[in-house]
Amino acid sequence: MRKFYDGVYWVFMTFCKIIFIASIVITSYVVFMRFVMSKTPRWGEQAILMCMVYMALISASLAIRTDKHLRVVLIQYVFPQSIRAKVMKVLHSLSQVMIFAFSLFMIVYGIQFTQLMSKSVLSGIPIAKSWLYAAVPVAGLCMLLMQSERFILFFLKMMKKPVEGYYNYEINPPEEGTEGTEVQA
Repeated sequence: MRKFYDGVYWVFMTFCKIIFIASIVITSYVVFMRFVMSKTPRWGEQAILMCMVYMALISASLAIRTDKHLRVVLIQYVFPQSIRAKVMKVLHSLSQVMIFAFSLFMIVYGIQFTQLMSKSVLSGIPIAKSWLYAAVPVAGLCMLLMQSERFILFFLKMMKKPVEGYYNYEINPPEEGTEGTEVQA
């Protein structure tokens, strides 16, 4: 299971790197053409926009897998120290469910919106706007896939079934000084 999700993570990361490099190359070309050659390509802005949209949305799934997404932790200081850990555990579980629900929302309504935009054309590039908006359902699928690993680990933890390659049912390895806690199959 770990190898599968590591492979999927690598594919998403590689895609984001390629898109990032493409956006740098296109931006450099557009700047060169605008300020040196005095001839701005019409397709440059739209191509950069498409790269940014895909990179931003697909990279969100990377943050979901590693649990490095943005969150508000100020709320944990509202509760007394005696119940803080339990409350944060419940809130963390609730956030995982909300990420799952939001991913489904992105898939369902992203597909509908992409179909709606299939008749419109991008101004600088003669392709349908649906190619730009297709990033939403694709990102929803990517997020759902990365979130599925967390759900599988959660259910295996509830059933007390060990999983090879994970540390205490967590995706990230333990911090320094906490070695020896790997769950064995």
